[in-house]
Amino acid sequence: METERLQFWFSGFCVDVVSRALHGPDGASLALTTKAVDVLIYLIEHRDRVVDKDELLGAVWSGRVVEENNLTQAISSLRRAFGVGAGEHRFIRTFPNRGYRFVADLSADVNSAKRGAAYGSMHDPAAERLYLAGRDLIDAPSIARVKRAIGIFRQVLDIDPSHSLAWSGLAFAWRAMTMVSDMDPQQAFPLSNAAVEHALALDASSPQAHAARAFNLYWHAWDWRAAELACQHAIRLDPRVPDGHFVYAHLLHNFGRFEEARTHARIARELNPLSPLVNTMEAGYLAAAGRTEEAETRVAHALEIAPDYWAALLTRGGMEIARGDPVGAIESIERAAKLSGRSSLTLATLAPALVATGNRAGAEQLREELKTLSEATYVPSANRAAISNALGHHDEALDLLEFAHEQRDVRLVFLKTDARWNNLRSHPRFQALMDRMGFTPSFASGVL
Repeated sequence: METERLQFWFSGFCVDVVSRALHGPDGASLALTTKAVDVLIYLIEHRDRVVDKDELLGAVWSGRVVEENNLTQAISSLRRAFGVGAGEHRFIRTFPNRGYRFVADLSADVNSAKRGAAYGSMHDPAAERLYLAGRDLIDAPSIARVKRAIGIFRQVLDIDPSHSLAWSGLAFAWRAMTMVSDMDPQQAFPLSNAAVEHALALDASSPQAHAARAFNLYWHAWDWRAAELACQHAIRLDPRVPDGHFVYAHLLHNFGRFEEARTHARIARELNPLSPLVNTMEAGYLAAAGRTEEAETRVAHALEIAPDYWAALLTRGGMEIARGDPVGAIESIERAAKLSGRSSLTLATLAPALVATGNRAGAEQLREELKTLSEATYVPSANRAAISNALGHHDEALDLLEFAHEQRDVRLVFLKTDARWNNLRSHPRFQALMDRMGFTPSFASGVL
């Protein structure tokens, strides 16, 4: 292996070993998953021979149980990036039933001046490694993982304050804290917005930064038009970066534009196929469309990649409720609750399952647990409202939803498409809240 080489050049392409990025002949970064680039690097470093499929899977997906299809997808995405078809072997040759071999000729490395002209200033290698570790953490966000990611992104910025992507990562992490740890959005979003501004000041053409800005406009500012424009701008800047598609799918689905949402969710997943978060998001949208088998495949894939990913377990529980299996749902959701530190979102999903099995006392205990907790700290009122509504305390649920609006509770962005509120949709107070949010009344079929 040529571990001393930080870059490999061939036919105008450059693969950077440190940042795990592939640049095209025009210097632009090509949208590939890090695993796809890892496959390419491994093939280049072992280009003197055919590399067996099992060897590649073991080297690139070490410690993970993955299907051969993951490798096939990585090879296909590399060929698309090179602009060649499946039957062409100018860069990677397939040896049926055996493996692959890198067959392009490597070019001599270019000098640092030419490199700088093509790609801009190079980031510190240590900062790049840390940044990628932070991104991996927020691809399956939990309280512990997001807190670690925040610390890692701060380390990146200590090393390299000009690292725009680290600022975008921080923006994502602070926003995620409102969901994974019930952090008060009035505390989280000023931090997230500040990180977005830093990222854009450093690189106004960063699709990741514009996607982060879109999420904040959507989840906190509730400025739907500005959020959609920011999503579209992020995608135009580079349609091969998954971030813009990811947030746009969220926005479209929550406005009832379901087919468009599933399209962007699929694109985000194809661009980042090993993201538990992206697979889980797509599973929820497929389940809401009644495409149960596809949804189960996606959530199973998320749990194969990250068996303890609480949001995937929660989504599976929601799907089990929808198909009339509250007992199975309780098992999934209770595990999600434990793994999430008993987040209010998991408890709000558990309560209807308990009621469905006749365990009203258990649901009442959850109602009291969150009520008591809310007297000492911030608790998203929409999640408390979901428990009250499941128990038939409808006026209390409406009170809590109205208070959620005062809190800028991020869960209200799901109000239009969350099926848990269907029994309240004809109530004047609910309709007034929908008007304040800028939503039109509709019946929803969403899982969560």
